Amino acid sequence: AFRCMYPGGEGEYASLPGSGFLRLHSTYRHDLKVYASDEGRVQMTAAAFTKGLLELEGNLASVLVHLVKRDAVATAMLDVSCANVEEVLAEVKERLHTILKSSEDVTDDTIAKLVPTGISSQEKAIRLVKNFKGACSTLWGKITLLMTSLRQMLPLKRDVVLYHEETLMMMYNRWDKLEKDFRSHDGEFDISKIPDIYDSAKYDLLHNRHVCLSIVAAIYTCAMHLADIVVPQEYGITAEEKLKIATQVCRPLLKKICSDLHHTLNDEVSDIIHRLDPMSSEGVISPERHVRTRLYFTSESHVHTMVNILKYGGLFEDPEEAMGKEGVLKISSTPELNYMTQIVFLLYEDTQEPPDSPHRYTVSVRFSPGAKYR
Repeated sequence: AFRCMYPGGEGEYASLPGSGFLRLHSTYRHDLKVYASDEGRVQMTAAAFTKGLLELEGNLASVLVHLVKRDAVATAMLDVSCANVEEVLAEVKERLHTILKSSEDVTDDTIAKLVPTGISSQEKAIRLVKNFKGACSTLWGKITLLMTSLRQMLPLKRDVVLYHEETLMMMYNRWDKLEKDFRSHDGEFDISKIPDIYDSAKYDLLHNRHVCLSIVAAIYTCAMHLADIVVPQEYGITAEEKLKIATQVCRPLLKKICSDLHHTLNDEVSDIIHRLDPMSSEGVISPERHVRTRLYFTSESHVHTMVNILKYGGLFEDPEEAMGKEGVLKISSTPELNYMTQIVFLLYEDTQEPPDSPHRYTVSVRFSPGAKYR
């Protein structure tokens, strides 16, 4: 699907979706560079995506070593390391957690205080939760019920096969830690553990459905509504906070994206090693065509903050013109950013327009919330 966004596929390739991209790449008309943050799973995702995109053979380790950039420049762009950001994030999380520890039922004033930006998916999640402390108590009760079931299954551990060679004892220990960390001895709940609980429940529903399915499903549903509130608001509650955090987190990456666009607009070739010479090519329908691609694989924090840049950064005079009406609606109403969430900036050139025309170049933004489970 990603390949089909590219030009190409004329002639004998017209009936093969995406094949034009592979032809483009194999004939040195495609300038591709891949960057990944320092996190291991992000790097392996970058390698796996690149391998599939280019239809490469061999193991992921070789793709990672030869095609994925993981140097100091990539780390500076794609890892959160600014002390000022950490301070602001900590302050926002503390204020958020104070609100979510309330034992009172949710009111319109609560929603206005927690979601001043009016995001519909978050408002809906708050109304479903109804009472934050009550929802946390319900969630913790379901986890203890799961622990009881797993404890009863431990004697049968040899008969239980789990995903990716995980043992039943490992699954038990995983949930045991979440149970202990989520609720303290004085009965207070650690809101920061909700995303971990949600991720663990989703993992078991996807890969270990044969183990305590009904209990895990109940945990997933309860944790999902809480996570829909907690996760996006950890990156700012007000629009001003979201934009402040986003610009500090994403500044190096945004500069690089702007540099990419500048290079493409001016057809600069300073960082291109191999490129097809149109005058010497044979058997290529459009030898003058050249496409530049930069792929950046990063953590959830960067993705959330980049989405906030699109929402509140004022990048476009008319967001619907850049993202489409459906795109603006999707990016505003999506409750969760999943694995492989994508933000794609596409720069098009209309060669029929004069070089100095403001309509010669067009930027389009595409957004996908990734591999949705719900």
